[in-house]
Amino acid sequence: MEWDKNMKFNEKAINSIMKWIILALVVLIIIPFTFHIGQLLWGIIILFFTFWMTMLVDCLQRNENDFPAKGHNKKLIWSMVLVFLNLIGAFLYFVLVFTKYNEVTDLQVSKNTN
Repeated sequence: MEWDKNMKFNEKAINSIMKWIILALVVLIIIPFTFHIGQLLWGIIILFFTFWMTMLVDCLQRNENDFPAKGHNKKLIWSMVLVFLNLIGAFLYFVLVFTKYNEVTDLQVSKNTN
């Protein structure tokens, strides 16, 4: 009988110890891990914000004639796209305007040097 009482006490002690170990693992491993994920997320947000601002500044500094599309108010339209569509607008601007203009200027420079 004494042995059964001791076993029940040991099971309660083991359960209590296991609960403390699980709590310690949560505090020491999971919480710092999520903190590092949060830092990574802030880094990604800063990277995307920098890209968006770069495209917006490029759009605002670009001459009206340097946009590849024909029409009026190209600068105003692209500025509105960048402001209202944020990151999607920045990627669209990068693909449709920024890279096209750089390809054209690279071709002009290579023709002028020949």
